[in-house]
Amino acid sequence: MAWAAASGGAHGRRRGAAAGRSAAWWAATELTGLDWPPDPDELAREMRRLRWYRWEPHEMTGGWNLHLAVEDRDDGWSAAIAAEDRSEEGS
Repeated sequence: MAWAAASGGAHGRRRGAAAGRSAAWWAATELTGLDWPPDPDELAREMRRLRWYRWEPHEMTGGWNLHLAVEDRDDGWSAAIAAEDRSEEGS
C-alpha cells in the first residue's frame, strides 16, 4: 500500500517513499479508529487484530496493481481496494 501511494503510477509524479509511508500510516490509523498520530505499538496491535487479504487477478499482465481487503469482525465491517496501473506500449 505504501509503494502504491508513493509511485504515482506509470505517468504520474513520483512522490517518494516517505509520502507513501505517511499515506499508509494515515490509512491504517483511520481503519483502526485510533487518533493521529498513533502510537506505533498500539497501531501494530490494532492492525494485527484486523483480517487482511490480497489478491492478484489472473488477467494482470503488466504495470503494478494493489488489490487489498480488510475485515474487522469485531465491529462488523470490511473494505477493499482494487487499483491497477496498466501501461500499454504505444499509448
